[in-house]
Amino acid sequence: MIGSERSPVLCPAESVTTAVSELGESPLWDPSGVLYWVDIPGLRLHNVTPSGSGVSVGLDVRVSAVELGPGDDLLAVTERGLAWLDPRSGRTSPVIELPLEPGARMNDAAIDPRGRCWAGSATHDNRRIGALFCVAGRSVAVAVRGLGMSNGLDWSPDGQVLYHVDTAAGEIAAWRYRPATGEVSGRRVLRHVSPRVGLPDGLTVDAEGGLWVAIWGAGQVWRLDPVSGERLMTVDVPAACPTSCVFGGPDLDVLYVTSARQDGDGGLLYRAEVGVRGIPPRRFVEGF
Repeated sequence: MIGSERSPVLCPAESVTTAVSELGESPLWDPSGVLYWVDIPGLRLHNVTPSGSGVSVGLDVRVSAVELGPGDDLLAVTERGLAWLDPRSGRTSPVIELPLEPGARMNDAAIDPRGRCWAGSATHDNRRIGALFCVAGRSVAVAVRGLGMSNGLDWSPDGQVLYHVDTAAGEIAAWRYRPATGEVSGRRVLRHVSPRVGLPDGLTVDAEGGLWVAIWGAGQVWRLDPVSGERLMTVDVPAACPTSCVFGGPDLDVLYVTSARQDGDGGLLYRAEVGVRGIPPRRFVEGF
């Protein structure tokens, strides 16, 4: 253990680029040597290399998350489903539409250890009609219903636990997970975040099993113990509303954090040296 709830280790974050997003989300490390992230309402895909060089392209649809595809294209989460995204041109082509409830839209996503895409939907009107979908190739299963705002997703290093954020409920949950079948069971709340503190948003898991959760409104990313939910480390982000985080760099030893622009503050990409490494990114398997 590298800290405790009463005195968690503190770590600063610094800005990486000058590219500003209205709502930066879904940081994704590509092993080719580039980090991607999206500006959802700005319809932009940004990228940056560890040296600091980068470009951005306009998107032809609203994209809330990106993941690695089986080839050069990214797998993009659009408002109604999944699409292939050419990161050079910003053009998309639909892959599959998901069975959303009226008034819901797609939000965050992640790839499981077998190459399935897990993607969740959300609402902004307090109705619990969001769902968590499991997409294996072109097959879709509704794994969880009754969510308010499905957000961050990731798995334990052994693939036996699925972690998931419902931002509307302020909950970070842990499910027993069967990688062979994609079944979830035995949900427990690992951590509840009081709205007086902030809202849990995107998350990632490190190679030691620790959870890193962006806390919207608190200007922080927390590292949580995967068993007790205790806070072990706090990354101070110079933006009030961090949105998500991921490990990147050639050695997966840099924590990158996206943020939203609020009242003229934030909207940049940040980085922090936190002393642990991440898990290699996973690719969507098209022919599941």
